[in-house]
Amino acid sequence: MKAVFLKKFKEMPEIVEFEPDWSLGPGEVLLEIEMSGLCYRDLLTIDGHFPRTKLPIILGHEIAGKVIAINETVTNFEPGDRVASLTYIPCGKCRYCKSGNENLCKQRLVFGEDINGSFAQMIKVHEGSLVKIPDKVTAEGATIASCITGMVLRAFRHVAGVKQGEFVLITGAGGGVGIHVIQVAKALGCKVIAATSSEEKFRYIIDAGVDEVLLFDDKIVEKVKSLTGGEGVKVVLEVVSQPTFDKSLRCLAWGGRIVMVGSVTVSSVKVPLGLIILKANSIAGTIAATRKDLEDALRLTVEGKVRPVVTAYPLEKIHETIEKMRRKGSVGRILLKP
Repeated sequence: MKAVFLKKFKEMPEIVEFEPDWSLGPGEVLLEIEMSGLCYRDLLTIDGHFPRTKLPIILGHEIAGKVIAINETVTNFEPGDRVASLTYIPCGKCRYCKSGNENLCKQRLVFGEDINGSFAQMIKVHEGSLVKIPDKVTAEGATIASCITGMVLRAFRHVAGVKQGEFVLITGAGGGVGIHVIQVAKALGCKVIAATSSEEKFRYIIDAGVDEVLLFDDKIVEKVKSLTGGEGVKVVLEVVSQPTFDKSLRCLAWGGRIVMVGSVTVSSVKVPLGLIILKANSIAGTIAATRKDLEDALRLTVEGKVRPVVTAYPLEKIHETIEKMRRKGSVGRILLKP
């Protein structure tokens, strides 16, 4: 099998041919990968920002595939099923897993960090991570359903508590996450203001259904206040983090919420506590999706409310796609096909 291995931090991963062990333990399923997504987290892993990553390891955690074999204990899936996977395997036993919040499971095993990931032709996954793909959903739509659509649904519904008709600001709106955040926000009935650092991406952002698109510059706070009658937005979904955080925070209305869903750096930010107290603002983080989120994400895709904005490359183009992502040279998500 061919797979993309990270052997050493701060070095390019390598495509390696090897003979894997496909023996399946209790609950395990063998998948043939249809497509896998390249996430900025993969780049942070390569750069050594997740030092507990078990090297050497196959990168990748966004998974759509077809079941080709199952352990005899598996009851919910059979060979031939098309499935989408969570970005991790939950333990299934802790209080978080039992309460439907398995994204918070402390024993979860993350693909591409704790266990081999999806930049390969096949992968072993536990059935507790899988959801069947509806017939109308393409491999592209299924690949982004967990790490993007499902994660964003959780951020809006469970963390931000977004309400229909509220103004929402989205940073990094032309990237692999941001372009889909727009669609989820519109599906939830929000008024969406999208911000990007690239005017070249305006037309793609507009096509995603945004209400307003702005260049994220020194006047972004003034522009957002002008569009919202001087109030500011009720929710910021922060995809970029450190480079945009301060201005995003100042775009919030009184009682507004900023939710951190992504970060392009590992740098810290200064938090103006007085401003947060004065305006009764809140800052929250969120991570990953649950199986329920994944199911709901696939449902939105079936309904046409989320349309994947992607560009697919063969797995052999891994170096080219990594450099393209670092340059912010793509619109939407980069996918890899074995």
